[in-house]
Amino acid sequence: MRTLGQFVAVLRKDLTIEFRSRDILYPMALFSFLLVVVFSFAFLSDPAKARDYGPGIVWVTVLFSSTVGLNRLFDRERENGCLWALLLGPVPAGAVFAAKVVGHLLFTGLMEALTLPLVLLFFDLPVVDVPAFLAAVALGTVGVSLVGTLFSAMLMNARMKEVLLPLVTYPVLVPVVIAGVKVTALAVGAPLAEEPGPWLRFLAGFDMVFGVVTLLLFERMVRT
Repeated sequence: MRTLGQFVAVLRKDLTIEFRSRDILYPMALFSFLLVVVFSFAFLSDPAKARDYGPGIVWVTVLFSSTVGLNRLFDRERENGCLWALLLGPVPAGAVFAAKVVGHLLFTGLMEALTLPLVLLFFDLPVVDVPAFLAAVALGTVGVSLVGTLFSAMLMNARMKEVLLPLVTYPVLVPVVIAGVKVTALAVGAPLAEEPGPWLRFLAGFDMVFGVVTLLLFERMVRT
């Protein structure tokens, strides 16, 4: 219960600061909206191709926009060694990591709630399997947040962090994107001889494995 209270305190602190400053939400929302507009004009001349590329564009939007938020996730802790000051207190590193992951999930979820309906509208994608679509987006976003939060912390003090973060994060997230695109394509009625179940189980397994791995690596990284 004490660790849960510390997790809630760190998360509440981050959310309070963010909803006052909006340093993460506004860039994520603006960038994702621009992506949707650019892609919609790019494929406007061929609606058939737009429907074929729609599932991939959904995940490109999620991945790129979430990276914008990851770049700013530890900015406040970097200033004046605030992360070390936080960990000098009786706060487990796991509680800090979990709070950062959940915070990024909430920010990304808000972005997705605003922009994904626009993607479906602009590209005329009828969602015939809503539970599979929502499950793919949710599980994929969890995987992106887990891996991205770890690498964001690792590169917190690195030069050119904005360039390095995508370079080290995207290769690890390739399986998530592939599985997410497959499920999304099936959810919008693509004629594929597959079922979404195996891909969703893969995403769930990815989240469970990397949930443990990232938590252990984060604690080792900040305590050494």
